[in-house]
Amino acid sequence: MKKPTKRERAVSTKPKKVTVKFFINKAVLPVVDGKTRRYPLYMLITYDRKNTMMRCHYGQYYKDLNEVDKVHYPGLLVMEERIIKKTISYELTQRGSEFDLKGTYKKYDRYAIGIHVLLEKYLKAQLWNVISRLEPIEYAKAFNFNDPDVEFNTLYKIARKVYKDLPLLQPKNFEQGIEIYQTFVKLYQGSFFQYGFPVVIEWLDNSAVDDYSKKIKSLFKNSSMVNKSIEFIDRIIRSELEYGNT
Repeated sequence: MKKPTKRERAVSTKPKKVTVKFFINKAVLPVVDGKTRRYPLYMLITYDRKNTMMRCHYGQYYKDLNEVDKVHYPGLLVMEERIIKKTISYELTQRGSEFDLKGTYKKYDRYAIGIHVLLEKYLKAQLWNVISRLEPIEYAKAFNFNDPDVEFNTLYKIARKVYKDLPLLQPKNFEQGIEIYQTFVKLYQGSFFQYGFPVVIEWLDNSAVDDYSKKIKSLFKNSSMVNKSIEFIDRIIRSELEYGNT
C-alpha cells in the first residue's frame, strides 16, 4: 500500500481547535478624539499550541471592546472569527504540513474581502478602460474611480449620459456582467450592514457558492444564466487572487 504524503497525513488527522480572542491593541498609536483615545481592534489566534495576532480586517478604532457592539452591529466580531477560522481550515487543506500560522495574516487580508467589492472593482476597471479612450479625455479624468464611496452604478449612470456612444464601445458581455453584479448585490442587500455578506474565503470553500446558487436559482429558471453567473464571479475572484500572487 502506498504511504500517504506529509500533506495527506496532515489533512487526514483530526483537526485541531482554533481559538480567537479579540482585544484592543494599546501597543500602537491611538486615534485621539478630544480626551478619548481609541485603538485598533486586533485578534489573538491560537492553533496547535502556537499563537499569532493580527489586525481585524473590518474593525476600526475603539476605546474598549464594549464599544465595538455599540458602534457596529454585533455581527462584526462573529464575522471576523468566522473568516479567520475558515482561512486556517482552507489553508490547512491546501498546504498540509507546510501550513504556517504566522503567515496566515497575508491570506486573511485577501480572503476577508467581500465578493461584491471585487465584482465592483472589476466593472469599474472595465468602464474606465472604455471612457479613458474617449474624447474629450478631460471628462474621463473628472470621474472619481478611486473613491470607494462612489459606486459603480453611479459612475455608469453618469457615463451613459456623458458619452452617447458608450453602449457601442463596451466590452462583450459587459451588460451581462452588470446584471450579475446588480443581482448579487440585491440578493445580499440585507447583509451588508449586519456583517453577514459573503467573502472570498467562503467562495473558495464553496459555502458561498452553494448559498449563491440556491438564491440565484430562485430568480433564474434558465440554468444557463445560473452557470454563467457562477463562472463570471469565479473568474473574477480567481484572477484577483492570482494577480496578488505575482
